[in-house]
Amino acid sequence: MVIKLHRYYGDELITKSVMEVFLDGEEVPRMVCEARETAYRDYTETFPGASRYCLPVGRWQMKVERSPYSPMGLRVAKCPGHRQVYIGHRWSKQCVEGEVLIGEPVFHYYTDEDGNQVEYPKKRRMENGEEVFAELDALVYEAFRREEEFWLEVDNENIAVATTI
Repeated sequence: MVIKLHRYYGDELITKSVMEVFLDGEEVPRMVCEARETAYRDYTETFPGASRYCLPVGRWQMKVERSPYSPMGLRVAKCPGHRQVYIGHRWSKQCVEGEVLIGEPVFHYYTDEDGNQVEYPKKRRMENGEEVFAELDALVYEAFRREEEFWLEVDNENIAVATTI
């Protein structure tokens, strides 16, 4: 299984991504949802306080074991500046340090000077995390039965940092 986080927005409080989940050998994602991490920072090497920020760009192996969310929970065991980063959900929060939270997107729009409706990424929120996590959990069980390895790939290719919006 490969989980891809495609980041699209970041600021001093939150990092927002679209998450895709692929099982081995598949070219079309089985699942697409929103994901949230803590404060945005673009880095690849550890630094003091890195755990207060989003995960670094790269490809990170994940472990499958008991988590606060499932007996077959997913976590990034180790990457620069982070240890034990779980994938999960929270009904009351959009981001939590040490976790990648998932849910369904709630889009927000504004009208530009030409009268066009434009999506406003800074205001996009998530909801229904528990239902989305249940869908991911079922895929984890399927991939585990197939004896797949678990990876998280993080990219900043399409990110808009708050100062540019």
